[in-house]
Amino acid sequence: MTTEQAASPPWQGLPERRGLRSRFLDFAARDTNVVIVSVILNNLLRAISGMILTRLLMPEVFGISGVIASIQFTVSLATDLGFQAFVVRQENGDEKRFLDTVWTVSLVRSLVLALVLAASALPLAHILAKPELALLLAASSLTFVVEGLASTSLLTALRRRRILRLSALELVALLAQIAMSAVLAWAWGNYWAILGGLLTGGLLKTTLSYTMFEDARRGFRLDRATLRALWGFSRYVTGSSIIFLLISQCDKLVLAKLMPLDQFGFYILAGNLASAPLGFAMNYASRVLYPTYAQLWRDRAEDLRARFYDKRRLPSLLYGFATGGIIGGAPLIVGVLYDPRYGEAAGYLQILCISSLLALPSNAANEVLTATGRIRATLEASIVKLAWLTAAGTMGYLLWGQFGLVLAVGLMEAPALVVKWVRLRMAGLLDIREELLFLAAGLAGTGCGFVAAGTIMRVLR
Repeated sequence: MTTEQAASPPWQGLPERRGLRSRFLDFAARDTNVVIVSVILNNLLRAISGMILTRLLMPEVFGISGVIASIQFTVSLATDLGFQAFVVRQENGDEKRFLDTVWTVSLVRSLVLALVLAASALPLAHILAKPELALLLAASSLTFVVEGLASTSLLTALRRRRILRLSALELVALLAQIAMSAVLAWAWGNYWAILGGLLTGGLLKTTLSYTMFEDARRGFRLDRATLRALWGFSRYVTGSSIIFLLISQCDKLVLAKLMPLDQFGFYILAGNLASAPLGFAMNYASRVLYPTYAQLWRDRAEDLRARFYDKRRLPSLLYGFATGGIIGGAPLIVGVLYDPRYGEAAGYLQILCISSLLALPSNAANEVLTATGRIRATLEASIVKLAWLTAAGTMGYLLWGQFGLVLAVGLMEAPALVVKWVRLRMAGLLDIREELLFLAAGLAGTGCGFVAAGTIMRVLR
């Protein structure tokens, strides 16, 4: 099956009937619309989950959840091989021998990660001065096993542009996770409720990865040619991921040790809210832009710069305005979603959302550079982030304590974006007017959010 065939809606080729149903199906088949709708539904479900769980659980539980999630992310990213980008980009990415090898490597990696986390749970808990987390950390290693058993259909779905089906799968799994977490939180009132929800959602996602896509069954295989190609691709990805690991998790690991669990819970909740727009930035760049650019690269298309900005212009502007609105309206958002115990999360949300705002142009630049073979740009941007966080984070902490470190984290996407602009310019792909237009949309959204939140809060008082 070709990419064009896979991307075509199933009703294509039927007699022309341009009724309301047909127009709706055409709209639903567009990749960008699928991502937008799925991200909105995803964030809506997470908001509902937050409203429920923050009323059933104490702030300390979210602190525990944040510590464990950070450690899991650290272990996972330290061995990241870039499976998704590798499968989407490779010429032979649909061959059985190729996919079986990728699945085998992924499964072995997940099993090793589970064993490493279980074995290191006790010493890690003592390093963080929170020995009560040891059992929870060991139990959380099961999520790696569940993830590793999933089919490579979750990767080939992106290559074949079956984004609607993949998004539906993820939403169903998330709904199951939230429902189970809520039930267990009501019954138990502790972190085990969150872990139970994660395992439930993961098991359902793995099951659906085999039942919702054809040719999803995989077997054990280690093809030498595929392994060589994977290593040649992943060596840059792994190096970049290790640096990104230091960038994205050192603040959490440091603050987890310095902060009481309830205060760290506020920070984690703010990070969860800030990741709401970030979910669109990541999914839109990886699921819409990257497959498009990879196809253009394989077809040796010309005028890539024009196509680069044409594809992302309207979604980028809407994203910038909406994310700016979150920054300006953070006190109102936190006040509506959570009870008064969680009010301190608003300040953290405003700072962390700056990185979320800049994530879309940064991720979009990264995908076009990767698709055109300039993989080193990701590593270079990660090195710049690490240098920024080391220097600015240290200075900020010395001057303003925990707030200074958080501020450095919130601003660290800015120097990375500048590096990618330089790389885009060197490749003849940069249009600085488009980039500045996006930043203007973000500033406008921040101002509107600030005014709207202030007005509404005065009325409610």
